[in-house]
Amino acid sequence: MSHQLSVISHQPSVISYQLSVISYQLSAISHQLSVISYQLSAISYQPSAISYQLSVISYQLSVISHQPSVISYQLSVISYQLSAISHQVSAIRFQVSAISYQVSAFS
Repeated sequence: MSHQLSVISHQPSVISYQLSVISYQLSAISHQLSVISYQLSAISYQPSAISYQLSVISYQLSVISHQPSVISYQLSVISYQLSAISHQVSAIRFQVSAISYQVSAFS
């Protein structure tokens, strides 16, 4: 009987210890839930980040697709400038020829 009383008298401290273990476990679970919540929040931002990246890629592709027409336009401008230079050279040759003719006419 005294052994039973001794066991009974220790039960409150055993129960107290078990409650503190449960409290620690609940605290650990709460922390894990916070981590999971943070991870879910981070995951929820991924679609918008991917969407933004896709829109950037789309814009870059749009710019790239216009480059051939820009280059073509620049080449046509260069061609026009070369043609204008060619006409100027022809005009200068004509003037030199005219001057040469005048000089030979006076000599």
